[in-house]
Amino acid sequence: MESAEALATLLRALGDPSRLRLLRALEQGELTVGEMTEVTGLSQPRVSRHLRLLCEARVLRRARDRNEVYYRANVDADRRALVQQTLDSLSPGDPDLTQDHARLKSILDRRRARAQGLLTALGIEPLDDAAAEAVAACLRELLAQTESVPSGEWPALGRLLDVGTGTGTMLPLLSPHADRIVAVDHSREMRLVARARVLANGLVNCTVQDGDMYALSFADAYFDTVTMDRVLGVASRPESAVAEAARLLRPGGRLLVVETGHSIAGRESLEAWLGDAGFSPALTRDKTRGSTIAVARRPAAARANVA
Repeated sequence: MESAEALATLLRALGDPSRLRLLRALEQGELTVGEMTEVTGLSQPRVSRHLRLLCEARVLRRARDRNEVYYRANVDADRRALVQQTLDSLSPGDPDLTQDHARLKSILDRRRARAQGLLTALGIEPLDDAAAEAVAACLRELLAQTESVPSGEWPALGRLLDVGTGTGTMLPLLSPHADRIVAVDHSREMRLVARARVLANGLVNCTVQDGDMYALSFADAYFDTVTMDRVLGVASRPESAVAEAARLLRPGGRLLVVETGHSIAGRESLEAWLGDAGFSPALTRDKTRGSTIAVARRPAAARANVA
């Protein structure tokens, strides 16, 4: 429940047409001030002022990535319901919103083209949709064996960290089952690609950040789930990356690992790294579309060892 003062602040923040337009645009995903200026046609100082007020009202969150600041919708349930009800009341035929949508599509098209250009230049081929779905199905089956969920359904993933997100392949598959996803990658190029995917799929509960897999800036036991998709096989210190994941997981939290068939992170290596980091014995499956997939838990009673 909100105090009268807090609710009044929220209602004042929502009581401006320009701020409603900004919130509508941010339903699609993270955007910079420059992009929102382009979407709305408002001056940058006005957009910045509106964004500041929306952040103060706890409707938006902001995250810095080097020289850029990204804004995204606040996914806190206590405020999101009222904000969503307000946005749902807007007329779909509003000419400003129609124009904003067309400009946002243009931004999305540019992001996609830039992302594809980066991938081509780097010689990276992301998993196709069929392969990603097959990997996700295997993860779901392994999770069902350790949690009280019907076969074929995902458990609630809670607060999720995707380490070394790369192209963000798993984000659209995991997003519907997580409260919030933080996707980290040390490569600026990969973060740009991942943000293009987030925006293209309207993943409002995902944020993409800079991060070093060996020393991430989150508190101990902050996440319910950590995922590593094709990360450990290219890591210089895979055992340290697994230990850092153990530090970040709450007791009883789960680690999901995906590796390609040619990775050095095969089944035996994975199980050794997981055991050294204090995880429970992993459920592992080999050769799912040429991949090795593992699900392990941080024990509920004992703290994992951290390298």
